[in-house]
Amino acid sequence: MIDSSPRPLPAERVLEIAAPMLDAVGGNWQMTDGPMLRSGSMGIRLREPDSEDYRHLDLEILLNADRADVPTLTDCTMGLAQDPVDAARQAIQAFIDTCLVTALEMVERQGRLASHFGSAEPGGFPGWHAIVGGVTGWSVDGSPAKQQWFVDEMPWSALAPVIATGLDRPHLNGIRLLVGQGGDFTECEVRINGHRHEPSEKALAALDWPRTAQFGLARTFMLLVGPDTDHH
Repeated sequence: MIDSSPRPLPAERVLEIAAPMLDAVGGNWQMTDGPMLRSGSMGIRLREPDSEDYRHLDLEILLNADRADVPTLTDCTMGLAQDPVDAARQAIQAFIDTCLVTALEMVERQGRLASHFGSAEPGGFPGWHAIVGGVTGWSVDGSPAKQQWFVDEMPWSALAPVIATGLDRPHLNGIRLLVGQGGDFTECEVRINGHRHEPSEKALAALDWPRTAQFGLARTFMLLVGPDTDHH
């Protein structure tokens, strides 16, 4: 049987699509060898995908592309469109709105791109300074209920004791949170530095987020910078 689904776009084509979208947020992103997009010392490249779906992208942020010892941030994202270029744009926009803004905000520290939470504040993560990106998502019926739940409840605080057991870096950890559910189907995902953390996923699934008859999805990204020295 012939597989008629579109082929994944080459990495260089995805980055060409991404460059003007990244420029709109901040920086001057230029293509370099790798392929990689660079703005100053920061770089963005595609990783080998962990899914065969052509709409799925695995992206990596190099906080300092000139130094291999500096930690990187990884995120996976997906578009919905059937056209590969449109799907890539959707996936990149979700990556920008949730993940990339936390890295840029860590550099800017102006509160322009993402939200800052001290460890003792509502929405904080004990022991760490949290930088939380936007919440993106979609639903079959157009309801933003799950996205609004993330905004209102800031569930990373309730999940902090469980997430903390999976933190494997001393100073910088990237956390991706996702809730997808419709009817009897539920998919809760927590990735710590790119790797799924099952105890956190079970804890997220048990929280009181809105259950709906039709499928809806919400996701966000949190950068933990530590140890937190903000004791205001």
